[in-house]
Parts: sequence; C-alpha cells; structure tokens
Amino acid sequence: MKKKNALAALLVSALALAPVVSTLPAGQTAKAAETDVFVSYWSNEPGVTEMPVADGARETYAEEDRQWQGLPTIAVTPGGRMWCAWQTGDSVEGSDGPNNYDVMYYSDDMGKTWSEEYMIWDVPDDSVRLADPRLFYDQFGKLWLVLIRGGLKGAYAIELINPDCDNPSENLQTGEPISWMKAPPAHRPTILSNGRWVTPVEVDADAQQTYICNPDDERGKYAWTTNTSQPAATAFPDQKTYGEAQIIELTDGSLMMLSRLPRTCGGGMEVSYSYDYGTNWTPYEANLGEPYITPSSKFHIQRLESGAILLITHATTEDRKDLAAYLSYDDGKTFPYKMMLDDSEMRGDWRGFGVSYPEAAAEQGENGEIYIVYDAGRYGLKEIRMCVVTEEDIKAGRPVSEYCRMREIISDLGEYIAYVDTEEEYERYYTVESGTAKADILQNLPETITLIGEDDSRLTLTGAWDCPDYSKNTPGTYTFTFSQEVTGMAQDRYSLLKAYVTVAEEQDEPDDPGGSDSADPDSGEPDSSVSPGDSGGSGSEGCGSAAGGGAIAIVAGAAAAVCIRRKKPASRGK
Repeated sequence: MKKKNALAALLVSALALAPVVSTLPAGQTAKAAETDVFVSYWSNEPGVTEMPVADGARETYAEEDRQWQGLPTIAVTPGGRMWCAWQTGDSVEGSDGPNNYDVMYYSDDMGKTWSEEYMIWDVPDDSVRLADPRLFYDQFGKLWLVLIRGGLKGAYAIELINPDCDNPSENLQTGEPISWMKAPPAHRPTILSNGRWVTPVEVDADAQQTYICNPDDERGKYAWTTNTSQPAATAFPDQKTYGEAQIIELTDGSLMMLSRLPRTCGGGMEVSYSYDYGTNWTPYEANLGEPYITPSSKFHIQRLESGAILLITHATTEDRKDLAAYLSYDDGKTFPYKMMLDDSEMRGDWRGFGVSYPEAAAEQGENGEIYIVYDAGRYGLKEIRMCVVTEEDIKAGRPVSEYCRMREIISDLGEYIAYVDTEEEYERYYTVESGTAKADILQNLPETITLIGEDDSRLTLTGAWDCPDYSKNTPGTYTFTFSQEVTGMAQDRYSLLKAYVTVAEEQDEPDDPGGSDSADPDSGEPDSSVSPGDSGGSGSEGCGSAAGGGAIAIVAGAAAAVCIRRKKPASRGK
C-alpha cells in the first residue's frame, strides 16, 4: 500500500491531507498522483502521527517511534528563521532501512527553542527510501531542500518559496521537485566565484567525479552535467567505501576537494586539487596530519564571510568523538586555530554516544555567528545538537564572545538525563606556568563531585583526576579526567567531569619595562597570558583551550568543555 493511501484509509472523515510537492499552501488539499516522487505532511495535521511509515509497519511518523535520527542540515533565512532537517525512520539508516524518511523543524529565536510541529518528507513508494537531506541557499536568494531517493533513484531540489512566512505549517509554500542528478551529492553544492555550482557525487568513491551547474534562474533551468575527464583517484581503492567529498574554491580560483577515508588509511581524509573547475583532478593526497583527519566519518568545510576557511572534523582518528572547528587564513595550508566543539563522554559504540556529521549554515549571523549542527548518539541519545561560535571564539580556543552557545539541543529523543552543573565550586579552565607539577594541579581539583541534573536530581561521585600525557614543560592544553563516570540513563553532555589546563609558553622579558605582556590585539594571535579560569568557577560559561602556534593550534590531545549552568531548551519528545 502506498503511504498516501494508508493515510486516506486512516482518515474516515472527509479530511484530505495533501502531499506538499507544489506551490499550493501546505494546508490546501491536493491529490497525489502515483508518479509523485515525494509526499509531505505536517505533524500537526490530524492523523499524520498515527500514520504508519509503510504498509504493515508498526512505526508511525510520531517522534516517540523514532529508533534513530541524525545527519542534520541547517539554513538561516534573511528574516532570521532557522530551518533544520535530518534523516530518521526504520531501525537503521542506509540501504538496510527502506523506510527512512526526512523531517524538518524551524526556530524563530535563533535556535534557542524549536517548533513542536515538524514537516515530514517521504517517498510514496514503500520500496524507496529517503537519504539525508541538504538545505541550500543559492545566490539568487532561493532556499532549496535537496532530497535524495536511495538506490540511485535521483536527487531532487524543492524550493521553499516563502521560508519566513507566518505559521509555516499553514502557510509554507513549496515548489515542484526539480530533478538535479541521478547520483547523490554528499554535501550542499559549492557556489563558485563565476556563479556556477559544483558538487562531488557518491558513485565511484575510488575515482571521484564532480558535477557542475550553470544555473539559469530567470528560466528556471538548473541542469547538472558531469565535467570530469580526469577523476580524483584514491590511493586506497581496495579500502575506500565512502567519499562524502566536499569542494571549496581557493583564492586563486583553483578547487580543493576533501574526501573521507577509513580511519586506518591515510589519516582518514585525502585531498585533491583542480585548476580547471573540476575537469581534471590531481590524485588524492593523504597522511596530511591534523586537521585533515577523520575516524571514518563526514566532515564539513566552507569559506566564511571574513575569507577564512572553516573546517569541522574530528580531532582524532580513534572514534566519532572530539568534534572540533579549525580556522585557516592561508587557503588551508595551515590551521593555527582550533576550538573543541564537543568532547562529551564516549560510552561504548559511537552509535550510542558518539558525535558526528557536522554542518555549518552557509549564512552567518549579524555578529559573525557560525551555526553548527551535528548528531549525538544517533541510536542511543538520539540528539541533534547545535553550537553557535564566532571566529573570535575559535581563535581563543574557547568561548569568549557573548554570542557563543555550546551543545544546545534541537531534538532530544533518547530520554537520557543530562547533568548541567556541579555543587562544588572549582576552576575547570585555567593556565599554569611552564614547569608546574601535576601534583600542584591535582590539589586544586575536588575528590568528590556532586552533579546536578536538568531535572534537579543529584549524583555524588568520589574519585581522582588524572592526565597521563601531561608534560609540565611542553606548552599546550591538557585534559584532566575524573576517574568516575556517569552511567545508566544519564549523560555528562557538558563534560563536567573534565578539567582543562593550559601550560603557557615561556615569555621572554620585554625590552620595554613599560610594555605590555599581552599579545598585540591586532596581530591575530591568541593571548596566552589570559587564563580561561578568569571567567569563573564550575559555573563558568568559558570553555575550551588556548591556541598555540604552528599548523595546529592545540597540542597533546587538547579538548574543550562547554557552557554549563545552561538549562535544557524546550525540545520535543519529552
């Protein structure tokens, strides 16, 4: 039975629920043809959340039936509304999950709270699944939702015509699906300086093809064609299964393409270049070192309004943890700044507690805010999280701007209690002089910690702190971890059981006795004399680690904590 027929059977009244695949207002009735490539509903329409996701399925479109969720995408409208979409449905993602579908929520307060109602996108044919979606703003001001039918059955773009409308569940209008290409893109397209769009596609991961589009917006023509005669060849053809490649244009007009590798190959990422807009690609290069690494997972790269390159990836090849943001000001040659976005606890398999698949909105806030979404515990915690940072924060290696918000919740369906504070007051972020003994640090950390849950519950833990790789004479930021962990249906989302100690570089005596010991504020270099501990004790909103020199800002496994004392925003499913 087709999904639309299942819904009709469920509704014995005269109410008809319209699949939104046209420019009709979302609440207006229309009949779906058997040939429709997509159907769409709003969750607050009568009967929708009781509707099975497929004929004979026990799972419905209700939030409480979701067995997993992840792979988010985000866009910010000119009016300040956020849209966030992701994949869910069935018991597993991918080709083994024929009932995968996509959902989309919105926020009108810059992500502090999110809509109760959500838009559901699916395929009327139960044998075809939907892959992870993409939100894409083009240079003409159009917001596209890119939906991918699994099994190489096509990538389509649907325009969200009035994304800033009042009451979207009643008034949002969408365009007809436009066929883009058969093969799926792994990221939203990159808009080049010549106005064309370019994207790699997921077909032959060992010989990466790219597609290019010269959009004719006036005529509504968006034809994609492959322009690749020399694909980017991997050095690991027998091991590479996924590419999830993404392209960024460099200042000289050349293109740099990054691609995922297995974590045991080449550091988990490889890089190729094209000097003719994707016609010919150099062979992939691997083993480039941090930040060109992944633990067999997706990354994200884009150019910011300032001209800097932002790369979001994992700071380790070990597993899907330690998600970090890096900044480069020399077209990716070096990344001297790094900020840990999420180093929350990793308990067991990444599917339960790992963090992965980041994306930053192409649109920044009026104060330079960068909006980053990712999934956490895709099958366990079932959370979609968001970090809001600025370049200032990433340069400092920790939140220093008033606009920074860390690990906020867009959706939380795992029913885990998060601890948000501690009863004990102690410094969790501070800088010490070179030569400071570990014992001197440990005496300032409590042996007993009482965690405070978001439900006002208490958990008292007694243990010891340690950082095995601490080197008192080596500058960098070191993570001290408490020996006891949170267990059961609770989580340390905000890394309360970690402390961050920066060993400062030794300062030469200034020639000018009246000069300042601080770094030149115009130099772009972080001021290592500023202690993160200056921002407060366990209730501090400061978190992160100070940046050092060199190609990578933080050394020795540095990590960052997040804002605590931040109560959980309103979310659905609780």
